[in-house]
Amino acid sequence: MTDYLKNGFLFISLIYSVYASTNPEDRNSTIAHGLSFHNSLQYPENFTHFGYANPNAPKGGILRKGVSGSFDTFNTFAPKGIWADGSYFLYDPLMVRAGDEPYSVYGLIARQIEYPDDFQWVIYHLNPNARFHDGHAITSEDVVYTFQSLRKRGPPHYRHLYGIIDNVEAISPSSVRFSFSEPPAKSLILRLSQLRVLPAHYWQQPEHDLFKATLKPPLSSGPYRVKDFSPGRFVTYERVPDYWAADLAVNKGRHNFDLIRTDYYRDDGIALEAFKKGEYDLRIDANPRSWSQAYKPTKAGKATFIQEKIHNKSLGMRAFVFNLRKPVFQSRKVRKAISQALDFNWMNQHLFFGMYYQAYSLFSNSDLAADEPPSHKEKALLAPWQDELPDELFTARWEPVQTDGSGNWRKNKTRAFQWLKEAGYSYKNKTLVDQHDQPLKFEILLTDPEHERFVIPFVRNLNELGIAASINTVDASQYINRIRKFDFDMIIHGFYPGNTPGTELKNFWSSASADSDAGQNLSGIKLKSLDRMIDKAIMATTREELVLYTRAIDRIVLWHYAVIPQWYLPYWPMVYSPGLQHPELAPPFDNGLSTWWREY
Repeated sequence: MTDYLKNGFLFISLIYSVYASTNPEDRNSTIAHGLSFHNSLQYPENFTHFGYANPNAPKGGILRKGVSGSFDTFNTFAPKGIWADGSYFLYDPLMVRAGDEPYSVYGLIARQIEYPDDFQWVIYHLNPNARFHDGHAITSEDVVYTFQSLRKRGPPHYRHLYGIIDNVEAISPSSVRFSFSEPPAKSLILRLSQLRVLPAHYWQQPEHDLFKATLKPPLSSGPYRVKDFSPGRFVTYERVPDYWAADLAVNKGRHNFDLIRTDYYRDDGIALEAFKKGEYDLRIDANPRSWSQAYKPTKAGKATFIQEKIHNKSLGMRAFVFNLRKPVFQSRKVRKAISQALDFNWMNQHLFFGMYYQAYSLFSNSDLAADEPPSHKEKALLAPWQDELPDELFTARWEPVQTDGSGNWRKNKTRAFQWLKEAGYSYKNKTLVDQHDQPLKFEILLTDPEHERFVIPFVRNLNELGIAASINTVDASQYINRIRKFDFDMIIHGFYPGNTPGTELKNFWSSASADSDAGQNLSGIKLKSLDRMIDKAIMATTREELVLYTRAIDRIVLWHYAVIPQWYLPYWPMVYSPGLQHPELAPPFDNGLSTWWREY
């Protein structure tokens, strides 16, 4: 870009900024440095850094991580392919989330956001200093190109997310306006604000395809870029020395390592041994066996590693997921009976070293969970759909199966037999069969052999009921392909919505997602009441409203027995080498790794 064009761009941006800032009444809009779901930004316009970052953290050194598996692309926008670790962060977004607020965003590429009271439109005013790594300015045309490309050809969740955006236009080189066909949810605006902006001049070249998995490192804009890699073995990112946003408040004290390297291992067992030999520095290890046994001090009493539980307010759960598209799971009583075979307390004591917490909700570890009987408001809210909802939902809270941890589950087994009998099954020759003498059988599809150790006791209990459950562990590519086609009976999956969930609720649980190719509604649950509650949650404008609707969603899914909740962790189980440091104050809604540094 010539000096003339640079100066012209800055001049136009400055004139527009002055006009926008000095005429809020004429425009009938708010112009701000950030946006909060709760209308209360924690950080003022002139803030210097996030409270959980150390602005004096030293720069330099290398962070070495290890993961199991492989990768075949740096292009996170391609519908297929396995992303390289860290590749999602190659592009800066319009605005960045704060890690210590439930849902607030602050300016990055967009230095300001402008909107009217009814959010009928939103304008992002771009930072005139924003640059891609080749020096090209990031302009409103890049934002328009990004949005239009993703909505037209991107993965399905982009089309769902941006469905009500009626128009997008570059109203100046540094300002882009999105207009909506109907009043949008604030959660949609917040997610739109995290749009990663792509370089149009790069992706419009005929040799580049935005929607093709490729290992060619793309032109990007973030704090790091690809330095070196070997397919399926390692990838190294280098900190960009002239990164345009290094001194912005949202980045102060962050992105401190000169190099970040991720090594890939065939499985987690091999990765663990490599870590113990010092081949890399940091693990997030939620494996109970290794957490409790693998990192003990040496005989001399010297601790080789630091183990730390960094508590957070991340919410969600892991669960067994029924595929309700399968005939074997059409009866709610059958699903309810199957749930009785999960003896979490026995597994936690004997297999997990007491590490996990029993999941009790889709939103475990948060105020969004329906952890008490329904209120009068919830009953009134769900009353119009009483015909499709079980009576228990209106009188009691849903609770996970309780046992004493001894392995004796006789009471639960008795209940399960009764429900199976009511569902039309009888016990013949140690096998449950229906009226046509067809056995009740299904497969649990896995991709991690480590999961077999806790699935086997579940299967054993199911076999005691006469249910012919089996385990099939397949490789990652086969597993992904089967999941995309909904070609499974039961799987294990983690559901981790944001602390202020919005459109992800539609992806996880809506009828539209259940019918969509490559949709994320893995259970296939389809209920009018659930669709309505999801729509209301997405459109919520206050925390009180959001809590009301998420608790209704919680009750509907759990009382329908679409999943069997397993467990959750209210902390990050970090294991790292001495020399790595992090701020004393950890962000409750983020793992905080971007704030770590190395001291020598």
